[in-house]
Amino acid sequence: MYRIKIGAVLLLLAGLMFGCGGDDARTDDGHGHDHVHGDEGDDFDEAASSLGLFFNDPATAGRQSPSFSADISPILTSRCATAGCHVAGGPHGVDLRTYDSLKAGGDDGVIVIADDARESEIVKQIVQGRMPPGGPPLEAAQTQLIIDWINEGAENN
Repeated sequence: MYRIKIGAVLLLLAGLMFGCGGDDARTDDGHGHDHVHGDEGDDFDEAASSLGLFFNDPATAGRQSPSFSADISPILTSRCATAGCHVAGGPHGVDLRTYDSLKAGGDDGVIVIADDARESEIVKQIVQGRMPPGGPPLEAAQTQLIIDWINEGAENN
């Protein structure tokens, strides 16, 4: 009745896979995860809300002020700055082993914008589940500490 050529079907499927939902800002760095730069808008807000995260001032909200050395560094060194990930020579030139290397950012620029966690690339990657790849996501409390630390100025304290 109908004779369908396999080549035409494969071409149609390939067109659907690559033509729909494409995002020119998305790049694969060969590290097993995608990076999306730019305005994530509703996706970011939905992810943050589902995790119960807040971007308000931690002091006025009654949350403790985090310290880089006591709170942030242990999270980054245990979950992010591991062999093959965000150490010297890692993906996108992002090294999360020290305060200075974190503040330096990577190949695409800074990843921490002091006083603005919502616009900080490190927060976008964590909140949207792209970081850390291949393992469990950071706990919401850990992510909230990073957000609060950035919103309080991202100081080396």
